[in-house]
Amino acid sequence: MLLWNEPVSFVKGATPSVRRAWESLGIKTIEDLFLTIPRRYDDYSKITSIREALAGDNVTLKVKVEKCAKVNTFRKRFQVFKLTVTDETGRLTTNFFNQPWVLTEFVEGREIFLSGKVKSDPRYGKTLVNPLWEATEKDTLAAGKLAPVYGLAGTLAQKTYRRLVAYALENLAQDSIGLDSADETKAFVDALRQVHAPESAEEAEEGRRTLGYREMLTYQVALRLTSREANEHGAPSIPFDEAFAKMFVAKLPFDLTGDQKRAVWAALKDMEATKPMRRLLQGDVGSGKTAVAAFLMAHVQHAGGSAALLAPTDILAKQHAESLRRILAGHATRLVLVTRTDKRLFYQHDEQRLDAASLMETVEQGNAIFVGTHALLEAGRLPPDLALAVVDEQHRFGVDQRETLVVSARRDGRVPHLLSMTATPIPRSLALVMYGDLDVSVIRDKPAGRVPVRTAVCHGAGREAAYEAMRQAVKRGERVFVVCPLIDPSDALGVASATDEAKHLAKGPLEGIAIGLLHGRMKPREKDEAMQALIDGETPVLVSTTVIEVGVDVPNATVIAIEGAERFGLAQLHQLRGRVGRSRLPSFCYLMTDADGAAFQRLKLLEAVDDGFRLAEEDLKRRGTGNLYGTQQSGELGLKIARLTDTDVISKAQADAAKIIAEDPDLERHPWLKREVERLRVTAHLE
Repeated sequence: MLLWNEPVSFVKGATPSVRRAWESLGIKTIEDLFLTIPRRYDDYSKITSIREALAGDNVTLKVKVEKCAKVNTFRKRFQVFKLTVTDETGRLTTNFFNQPWVLTEFVEGREIFLSGKVKSDPRYGKTLVNPLWEATEKDTLAAGKLAPVYGLAGTLAQKTYRRLVAYALENLAQDSIGLDSADETKAFVDALRQVHAPESAEEAEEGRRTLGYREMLTYQVALRLTSREANEHGAPSIPFDEAFAKMFVAKLPFDLTGDQKRAVWAALKDMEATKPMRRLLQGDVGSGKTAVAAFLMAHVQHAGGSAALLAPTDILAKQHAESLRRILAGHATRLVLVTRTDKRLFYQHDEQRLDAASLMETVEQGNAIFVGTHALLEAGRLPPDLALAVVDEQHRFGVDQRETLVVSARRDGRVPHLLSMTATPIPRSLALVMYGDLDVSVIRDKPAGRVPVRTAVCHGAGREAAYEAMRQAVKRGERVFVVCPLIDPSDALGVASATDEAKHLAKGPLEGIAIGLLHGRMKPREKDEAMQALIDGETPVLVSTTVIEVGVDVPNATVIAIEGAERFGLAQLHQLRGRVGRSRLPSFCYLMTDADGAAFQRLKLLEAVDDGFRLAEEDLKRRGTGNLYGTQQSGELGLKIARLTDTDVISKAQADAAKIIAEDPDLERHPWLKREVERLRVTAHLE
C-alpha cells in the first residue's frame, strides 16, 4: 500500500524518467501526485462507428487492425507509422510518430480502441489527430471515458501518467492521509476519485470543489491566525505630518489622481492607529500604485522609521528601485536595494554597492526605505524599526512570506503596517471574498497624458499587420515585446514557445533585427542583461514568456504581440497589454490567435475595452466559474485547486474558519488542519 507522505518513487512503474518529469512539475510525494489535478478532461465516452464519427468530434472507435507499416520520410530521426483500421461501417487511417513499438502491437486482426479528435482530409478521408490507443481485452484508461489531461514534462506521456495515477488510487492506504475523522477521510478519497477518474464532467467538478474547499479552509485559517497574532502584538503609530505631506506632493514630478489621493489618505489614517494596518491597494495597470507606496514609505521614513517594499521578481524589484529614485529625488532619503545578486545603497545622487558587512550595518541603522525580493526576508535583512511593509503582487507570495514582514520583523514585538498591492483586476465581490482580512482601496484613474493602447486581434494570416507594426516601431527607435505562453515546444497545445518564436522571427518576418530572449528559467543576471539590452536598444525586440506580466516598465516600448492569446484569461492579457502605453507615444497590442468561435469573440472584447476591472467583470459574466486569470490563476494565488470564482466555496471556508478558530483557537481538536496550516505558513509560493 502507498502512504500519503511517501515519495512517488514508490509507485509501481514510476521509472527514473517519470520521476524526473514529476519532480519538474513539483510532484515529489503521493500527496503531490493526487493534489496536482488534471488541467482539463477529454471526453472519449462516446463510442461510435467510423461512419458516424463527424469531423471535430472527440470519439472512441472500436476497430480492428487491417495493417500497420512504416512510412518513408526525408527527415532524420523522425519516424511515421501509418495505421489502417476498419469496422463494419468503414475504414480509417491515422499516423503514430516516433513509436516503433506499434509495429509489434498493431498486428492484423487485433481489436483495439482508438480515441481522439476526428479530422476530415479531402485527400485521405477521415483520420484521428494524435490518437490514443488501448487494447479492448483490458480495462481502459481513456477509451469510453472522460479522460483526465495532466500537465506534462520531459518524455512523460498522458497514457503513462493516467496509468500510474490509477495504480496509486487503487493502492492508497487511506488511513495514512491523517484526516480528523473516518467520514472526512471517505469524503476526501471520494473527491480524489471524482477528480482523477470521473464518470462525468459534473462529478469531476464536484470533486474539485470538495478538494478546493479543504485547500481554502487551510488558507483562511492561516490568514486568520496570522491576523490575530499581528493584532495581539500591536503596531507603531505613524503620526500624520501635514506639512511634510504638502511638501512631498509639491515636489512630485506629476499630479496625483483623485483615486491616488484617496488611497494615500486612507492608509495614512490607518497608520496613525496602533492596530496594524492591513490594506489591499488594487490598481489597474499603469494607474500609479508605486506613487502611492512611495508617498507612504517616505512619510514613514520622515517619521523616523523604515519601510520595505517586497516584489516577486528581481526585475520588478530593480524597476521599483529606479521608480522610487525618481519620485524621491528631491528628498534626503536612503534607498536600499536587496536581491539575490544585487545589493546597493542610493542616497541623493550617490550609489554604493554593499558587501555583506555593509548591508548588515545599513539594516541596523534603519530609518531607510528597503526594496527587494524574498531575499529581504532572510535573517537580519529587515531593519529593527520596520514600520511599513509593502508587498507588490501579494498573491505571488506564500502566507509565511507575507507574514514574515508583519509578524517576525521587529525586536520589540510590535508588527509593521501592511500594504498589499496588486494590478490583477479582481472584481470587487471576489476581492472581498478572497482578501477578507484586508481593507480595500481601488485606483481606477490613469495618470494624465497616458495614451490608450490600440488593440487588434490578428487571426491566421493577419499576423502580417503585427509584424509590420514591429518593423516600423524598431525603425522609429522604439521597443517591442513578443509574448509566448511556453518555454519549450508543445505540439499538443499548439502554441508557440518563446525559443521557437525567437528563431522564427529572426529567420522570417523580423530578419535583420536583433532579437532578445527572456524567460523564467534564466538566471537573474541573464534576465537583467536581456532587459538592459532591450532598454539600450541592442535588441529592440524581446521575445518573452509571461515573466514580463507585472511591473516591467520600458517607457518607449510601444508594440506588444501575444502569441496563442486564446490560452490566456482576459485579465492576464490586459496585464500583458499594460507593458506598453507607459508614455505619450502611440502604442499597440496585437493578440495573435488561430482560434475561432467563442474564444475568438472573447478576444475581440479587448479591442473595445481598456478597463481591467470591467474586463474582469465581463469575463466573469461570460465564463461563469471559468478561469478568470488564465492557466496560472490558481498557482498565482498560492492555490492549486480552488478558484477565485468558487465564491460559495470560499465563503463557506471563511465562515468555517472563523467558527473553528473561535471554538478551538489553538486547533488542538483539529490536528490535521493544524499540520496543514503550519505547513502552509512555511511554504513559499514564489514563481
